Amino acid sequence: MLRDGNEGMSTIPGLNQIQFEGFCWFIDQGLTEELYKFPKIEDTDQEVEFQLFVETYKLAEPLLKEKDVVYESLTYSSELYVSVGLIWKSSMEMQEQTILIGNITIMNSLGTFIVNGIYRISIPAPQYHIGEEDEN
Repeated sequence: MLRDGNEGMSTIPGLNQIQFEGFCWFIDQGLTEELYKFPKIEDTDQEVEFQLFVETYKLAEPLLKEKDVVYESLTYSSELYVSVGLIWKSSMEMQEQTILIGNITIMNSLGTFIVNGIYRISIPAPQYHIGEEDEN
């Protein structure tokens, strides 16, 4: 935040928009990309395979309201559910169900995150790729 003598506190122009766009990208695309990195798991005899079906993930509504997580010093989050399949290779039979992977901290209506009851913003670090040089 910037302080301007007589005008009090003001925000950096466009910061909320950048925050919202980044979080929406993560929910729409980034999360799927990360879940695709999860490998298939096979038993030692290679008879049974465990596989995530990431196209069908779901984020549940937060269990608590923003004001309650602040008051109770908790994190504003949503439960992440993913469909999984257990495949028996000998019969190609599959058992599918939806499981809870864990909780994901989510952005609130102000464009911030609430972690342990404290409002936080996320500032992404620049990404560098091997072989690239910083031009500055």
